[in-house]
Amino acid sequence: MRSTGRWLTLTARRGYNPHDPPIRTPMTPVRRFFVADLNAKGELRAEAEYRYEQLEQVPGAADLISTFSAAVWRSPEEFETPLHPRNRRLTLRWRASAATSGIATVRNAEDLASLSLLCSGLDESADSITLKAYQQHLLAELRDTGYEPAFGLMELRRRPLVATVGFHPPPDATDQLLVALADRCFAAAFFRFLSLA
Repeated sequence: MRSTGRWLTLTARRGYNPHDPPIRTPMTPVRRFFVADLNAKGELRAEAEYRYEQLEQVPGAADLISTFSAAVWRSPEEFETPLHPRNRRLTLRWRASAATSGIATVRNAEDLASLSLLCSGLDESADSITLKAYQQHLLAELRDTGYEPAFGLMELRRRPLVATVGFHPPPDATDQLLVALADRCFAAAFFRFLSLA
């Protein structure tokens, strides 16, 4: 059994004739992506693999994925959309840095709740530019503060990846859940848009 692109070639042990044509069946893509959570200094707090099927089981996640999918299909380069129709304070803003990567921010009114860097793995150069831009921002922000910026962001190799930095979570518990789900759900929508799942 061997993988050839998007196809899986099967060969039977019993009765196998090397002159017979191989049986080919479409491979089921691995429907997953990686999430890295970092603090404001750029230190890696956690890294985990997310499966689409598991994420969709979280209450509210399917609605967020649907909202973000519609938004990214309408405007893949840039958009802003509320996280919930009854709460216009919480919004996600997307800005592509390339066709396959970009930056998403979640805001609670004027407060920055989180910033997420999305790297698909389809264009290594675009991924690197996206990550380096934030690393340069960290270096500038932490200069002369007594804090040393971490470089965990640049060491993240698994793709597709969403790397999220948390800033100011909203006080309401329901809003906190929406903010916590937003980066993962947007990553699911964006990576599907790129046909990675």
